This record gives sequence, C-alpha cells and structure tokens, in this order.
Amino acid sequence: MDSHGGTLFEEDYFGGVYGDAYDRRNPRYKHRSYLREVERVAPAGGRLLDVGCGYGSFLREAAGEFEIYGCDVSAHAVEVATKRVPSAAIVQTDISGIQSTVTYDVITCFDVLEHVPDVGGALSHLRGLLNAGGALAATMPVYDTPVGKLVGILDRDPTHVHKISRYQWLGLIEEAGFQQIGWKGILRYYLGGPVYLHWCGKAVRRFSPAILITAIAPAR
Repeated sequence: MDSHGGTLFEEDYFGGVYGDAYDRRNPRYKHRSYLREVERVAPAGGRLLDVGCGYGSFLREAAGEFEIYGCDVSAHAVEVATKRVPSAAIVQTDISGIQSTVTYDVITCFDVLEHVPDVGGALSHLRGLLNAGGALAATMPVYDTPVGKLVGILDRDPTHVHKISRYQWLGLIEEAGFQQIGWKGILRYYLGGPVYLHWCGKAVRRFSPAILITAIAPAR
C-alpha cells in the first residue's frame, strides 16, 4: 500500500481491513489471473516490480516467470512478504521514494493508487522506472454506476483518498504519458469463511466495482 503516512498501514491497518481473512481474500487463483493479464502485455523473463506488494501474494505467483522485486510503505507488510517470498528483493518505501539502479519491464500496482494523494506524480514516477515498451498493470475500485455508488457507501477505509470513476482513472493514466491502454472489469466479493469470488473480464468492465488497467510506457 502507499499513502500519505506509512504508519497508517502497519499491522493494525491490515487487521482492521482484513481481520484474519487476508489470505482468504487473496486466493492464489486471483493473483494467477492477474499474472495472466500481465503476461498478455509483457513477456515473461524480465524484471517485475510489485508496488504495494502487501504480504507478497502476487509476487509468489510471479516468482517463476519474472525476476521479482517488491516494495510497500508498510514495515509490517515488508517483513511478512520477505518471509513468504524469499526470492524477491523487497524494500520499504512509498511510490515517490522508489529509487532504483535498474529499470523494469513490468510494474504492478494492485489496489494501491486509490491510496496515493498525488496520483499524477506517482504515475509519472513509475513511468520513469519502466523500460521503453515496459508495461504497467494496476487495479483499483471505481465508484461510478449504481454498483460503484453502493460500494462507496459501504467503503469504510479512510485511506481511500480517490473515489472516482473508471473513466477518470483511464484519463489519469493517459495524462501520465502511457499508451496502448486496455482495461477490464473485476467482480469481487468476500462471502465469509473460505469463499471469495473474483472474476476479471471485458464483459463486465462498464459496471464492475473495480477495474484492471494495462498500459505501455512509450520510448523516451
């Protein structure tokens, strides 16, 4: 996660948002589906940076396909992710603080950007970390359509500083200089216990409560 204060995202935050259901709400099939979307725009084998990596659920799936790196603003999350995915190089930082001696072929941000006050600055910084032709893959909740408005009413996460529409997100990514922008809808709902429903596809993208966007960094 990434925001205006790293201390917001320590163990109490994860416990408050997920309770004891973090892993049940992040099943492997969910992150495997994200990996398939990444591989549509970025061939396996390159460097992948997962921004806001949380407990490392996506990095675990990407480990066999990419050279993996991660970062999170939360010291707690970095500690957990490092233990769970020892093959990943994971550091504690927010987006604006990411410093790297290498550039990446893929950057992923799953449910991160809605927490970041300066989205335009964050996207521009990430674009600068990508190789020419590198890919960005991001997910975020959206708050247009009746479904989205209901999600907004039920959303009790005070760190969601951007409750905007899918088209506003698409516009922000285009304004940051990305090209070949594609997007799909995400249906997701935790039913309690072991049951978490998650599906990503174009058919639902105009009314889903969340979206997945992929985009390409142009040559500098």
